[in-house]
Amino acid sequence: MSTDTKTRRPEFLEKMMAAVPRHEPEVEEARESLKESRFAIPTPMLDVVMRDGRMRSFSYAYLAEVEFEPGDKLTLKFTTGATVVADGRGLMRHRQQIRLHRADEIRECLEHELGLEEEGISQVETIHITERDEA
Repeated sequence: MSTDTKTRRPEFLEKMMAAVPRHEPEVEEARESLKESRFAIPTPMLDVVMRDGRMRSFSYAYLAEVEFEPGDKLTLKFTTGATVVADGRGLMRHRQQIRLHRADEIRECLEHELGLEEEGISQVETIHITERDEA
């Protein structure tokens, strides 16, 4: 046998390997309609709400670090250069929610809420936002 001749596969094997698997038309149609009906999932954002009503939203996609200090100080560092520092009490719950990207907002408590001494309450007393200088 010469090395120039190619060995042919049996005809049934050629047909089997050449066939592209297809589903029934109903299955194909169902797949296509499912693709079209999927909702786009928006990028989750964290709203930072100040006492005076100002609001700023930060994308969770850019949240690089969450730091919690006893004495209840929560620091969020974003890759965009923004740093959000929240001071208050009972902020461990906020930390857990933010760490899991489940918190919708961090809100400074109102003036009349500052004096509340209720046990187990979570309060954000002040929020400071700083930006890294691009100089």
